Amino acid sequence: MAIVVLFEVTGCNSAKYDEVIRRLTAIGQRVPDGQLYHICYGDRQRLQVIDVFESPAKLDAFGAKLMPILQDMGIEAKPTVLEVYNIIEGQ
Repeated sequence: MAIVVLFEVTGCNSAKYDEVIRRLTAIGQRVPDGQLYHICYGDRQRLQVIDVFESPAKLDAFGAKLMPILQDMGIEAKPTVLEVYNIIEGQ
């Protein structure tokens, strides 16, 4: 079952976000296993994130690698996980 994860992010501006992506890329997690979509949005001084994963297990596996990076950078991301009912992809 696919899930959508709405992260309530604090402490993340565009420079920190770019560094998180750089660190994830360095450990081979730029696009983690099971991630269908990643959306970063909002004010560049207070960015927010939405992810869609294939399953809660895939999110948990990625979270084990992501959370130490966020903690090291002083970023907090509280997830709200919801089951996906439907996805319509654009062309």
